[in-house]
Amino acid sequence: MTSARANLIAMLERVADGGDVTANELDRAIPDPLVLDEREKAAWEELSHWADDDDIRAKDTQYAASKREWMRGHLSTLRDSDWHPHPPSSRQRIKVGIWLALFLVSEASYQLGWGIFGGYDKQVSIALLVIGLWIMLPMLGSLKRH
Repeated sequence: MTSARANLIAMLERVADGGDVTANELDRAIPDPLVLDEREKAAWEELSHWADDDDIRAKDTQYAASKREWMRGHLSTLRDSDWHPHPPSSRQRIKVGIWLALFLVSEASYQLGWGIFGGYDKQVSIALLVIGLWIMLPMLGSLKRH
């Protein structure tokens, strides 16, 4: 987690819990918002609006309550996206590469009528598809919604 994200999360938590954030605090914590990723920038913009809208919040408590809910939404988005993917190992790369080469050849043989596998091109292609899913299913467990 970057320090910018940690600062954003701390400020979002403070606002969501009933506190306040000023524009100066936000500028000191995040001096260059252009380096933020898409989710961080959306949270920064919401905090910036919060800091600018203190006069509106003073007049309209319902507006302040709805903005605090938005802060909670940004909090969950920033927390959910703390995922550090691991690059595939050499063994995984080799397995997938071999599978891909075999699958492409068998599918081309089936689709183009080459008949490399005799009359079993379709069956070989389907079997390789199932094997490919079996190889890739463990990788699907590491995917996470952003």
